[in-house]
Amino acid sequence: MEKEFDEVSLNRYLTILEDSLAKKNKALDALSEMCGKQEEAICGEKLDVDTYNEVTEMKGSLIENLNKLDDGFAALHDRVFPVISKDPKRYADHIRRMQELIGEISEKSILIEAAERRLQARLDRLAANCRPSAGPAHVSPGTAAQKYHNTMNVTGSVTSVFVDNKRKK
Repeated sequence: MEKEFDEVSLNRYLTILEDSLAKKNKALDALSEMCGKQEEAICGEKLDVDTYNEVTEMKGSLIENLNKLDDGFAALHDRVFPVISKDPKRYADHIRRMQELIGEISEKSILIEAAERRLQARLDRLAANCRPSAGPAHVSPGTAAQKYHNTMNVTGSVTSVFVDNKRKK
């Protein structure tokens, strides 16, 4: 069902969409900075586990906020798009600004994805080269790598932790 909006409401909604994209753009800047901090936490063949885990938790929170922004944008866009698609020239300024923001967001997303892959590769190499050391306070880089992998792949399939093999016949 297509809803008609008055001109003032429609312009407000378009401004809200632009603001949402601008917030996402800033959040991606922060996410990129956090990727850099994680890379700094991996110094040569050592991992600053505390710093790495702290930044990973902050990234998880930021990613959750990004998902909320995406959901809100999509919901509002779905309501407004049928109206603006009837006369796109009328809303050309809003559309152009949103297209520019989407372009910036796309570029940043690609750069962050590449940084994430480099970071994961470094963690994998570090975990493969890790040798157990004496001391009860030691936390292996593999543990941090697994925590990071689990945090960053929240949308992946969930595997069961408990499997009852006795009942299988």
